[in-house]
Amino acid sequence: MSFEKFTHVGRGYKPKVSVTRSGLLGFNQGAVKHFELEKYDWAILYYDKDSARIGIGLTNNENEDGICKLRKRAAGADVSARSFFDYFEINYDETNRYDATWDDNEKMIVVSLG
Repeated sequence: MSFEKFTHVGRGYKPKVSVTRSGLLGFNQGAVKHFELEKYDWAILYYDKDSARIGIGLTNNENEDGICKLRKRAAGADVSARSFFDYFEINYDETNRYDATWDDNEKMIVVSLG
């Protein structure tokens, strides 16, 4: 067995999505790597009112209805989602972070707000 030195102290690797006060869905670096967000340019947002879950589909098809630009940053990525939050009456008065998982059946990132 050979040891690998850990040098990324202070970074988060567990995939997290933030709902920010400014109306963004923010992805930490762990989410960018885990869901391979660097491969995609667009996101499609979904909401399940019954379970209070956000679904985030990923695509490179810029002609698909309802797409939102996936902006990549040095420390993560984000999607402007203020109109989505307002439409579904999702509170974004303060920034909150949530665990993010991949749903194989739906082929999307899922964030449980509950």
